[in-house]
Amino acid sequence: MSIKSRAPVSQFGELLGYAPGNVAVYSSDYDTADATIYPNRSAYRSYLDGIYMGYKWQCVEFARRWMYLNHGYIFDDVAMAYDIFELRSVRDINNQTRLPLQAFRNGAKHHPVVGSLLIWEEGGEFEETGHVAVVVEVHQDKIRLAEQNVAHQLWPQDQPWCRELKAKVTKEGDYWIECSYSDATILGWMTQTDETEYAEPTSELNTDLFIIEAHKAVDTGQANKSWLNIANDDEAAYVEMMQGHKLTSVAEDQHNYFAISQTAQQSIEHATNELHGLFMHATDYVLQHPELLKKFNLPDVVLNKIRQSWDNRLNQLITSRFDFALTTAGLKVYEYNCDSASCYM
Repeated sequence: MSIKSRAPVSQFGELLGYAPGNVAVYSSDYDTADATIYPNRSAYRSYLDGIYMGYKWQCVEFARRWMYLNHGYIFDDVAMAYDIFELRSVRDINNQTRLPLQAFRNGAKHHPVVGSLLIWEEGGEFEETGHVAVVVEVHQDKIRLAEQNVAHQLWPQDQPWCRELKAKVTKEGDYWIECSYSDATILGWMTQTDETEYAEPTSELNTDLFIIEAHKAVDTGQANKSWLNIANDDEAAYVEMMQGHKLTSVAEDQHNYFAISQTAQQSIEHATNELHGLFMHATDYVLQHPELLKKFNLPDVVLNKIRQSWDNRLNQLITSRFDFALTTAGLKVYEYNCDSASCYM
């Protein structure tokens, strides 16, 4: 992402300026990234005090790092910047507690404050990702921001912000912010506060929708029919192992199955996506710390292949399987088979 400026573009990773709280802002001009400094994907991961902040030097990384350095809390991992608008809490690192995070639509009567996060919708200038910036000044007629991954020029000396947007307050007290891009849309702002008046509502989910229901299929002789193609070696191996075209080796369970609601399915998808991210962070952390890696006793010939795959194929996920224990308190993950051979059988 970029904005038009006659000032020279700074090389990727160069210091552009400081936001309030003495938080550094870096150039994210990826075209100028030095391959000797950033040889692989892992080199782009940003950590502070052992806490993952994001990818260097994207907008989400800066927003999370600014929050952490100024307030000691961070928001959860998100796939895209616009997803921040759906979050409703932040995590206090020192106390390991949750604090409320409220979303206010552009035009809300609850005005942004210093430290609010301004969120852009997906599309236009911010195609696919959306955008997030930190509010550093709020006025009746304008709002000033600190951000990464928009402009890559040095900030004016002693100026703790990089961009100013026009704002207007209606006679009813609505606060509107003008987007400087004609093809982009500002969703609103996120503020850590207990106040919910004028905030976007938090969806109240019906707990009955999360009940897992057991069902039994009508026996029409389908268990005796061939439905796998044994001309394929992998399917033939499965049929041989299961001693038939079966989904379970337990005879009395042949026609039993579980059903969940669409709401439960969506929640599981959200949770497993977040869990996948946590497992990826943990794996990368181990690969970057030899004292932890040696606990796995991996031979160098295998470890070198793992590192190569990790650097080149990290985002090329094929098939993964979470193993959960179902308890009265909910689901507990105890194993994750990520692109392992057992996932394909």
